[in-house]
Amino acid sequence: MRIAICDDEGALTAQVELLTACWSQERSCPCSVRTFSSGEEMLFETAGSYPFDLILLDIDLGGGQLSGLELARKIRETDIRTPLAFLTNYPGHVFEGYEVAALRYLMKPVTEENLFPLLDLALERIGRVSRYLVLEVDGEQCRVEEDSIFYLEAKGHMVLLETAAGPITVKISLSALAHRLGTDFIPTHRSFLVNLRHVERVGRGQCLLEGGRSVPVSRGAWEGLNRAFIDYYREA
Repeated sequence: MRIAICDDEGALTAQVELLTACWSQERSCPCSVRTFSSGEEMLFETAGSYPFDLILLDIDLGGGQLSGLELARKIRETDIRTPLAFLTNYPGHVFEGYEVAALRYLMKPVTEENLFPLLDLALERIGRVSRYLVLEVDGEQCRVEEDSIFYLEAKGHMVLLETAAGPITVKISLSALAHRLGTDFIPTHRSFLVNLRHVERVGRGQCLLEGGRSVPVSRGAWEGLNRAFIDYYREA
């Protein structure tokens, strides 16, 4: 498992590294840890790409101009998936993490009791098996990974799937296709299903996804969509 730690306290970083090594040995799970002393250093070194399975951020970063929360916002501009967790001295900071979908808060000092469950959760998350759909496209059977689908749109007797590899159109009803999908797909409108994995923001009239994509949100669908979005990132 690949872990990044951004904290300006050298002693705390060393403690987290030591505990992570103990967890790695106990779980027989190889780990690599990369450390950064400031938000600016992390942004410069990673250049907007975060090849980690978990990022630990000190919410009270003092080694540069960026706070931990500001750094988290920067990360979320290009990466909505990588789990973030905050290190903090103050319980009051917990409510600030909802906007960046923080996985968890760890109160300092970091101990085996609060770090190990977080690492277990991150390991469980990356261990999830990808799901696939097999669809007939232009007379051929094609395999489509569910995680690659941003949203689905009903178009008469057809369904448009907006995917990372481009749009795919299949002859099937949206309701029939919905029964074959996992629980991450939620209706935003009678003609749209959205993959929560790619949702960045839920508004009352519009749902924003990665890459500047958006789909409409009907009045009747908003409450269920908003609750599903909150629960998805709380439990992820």
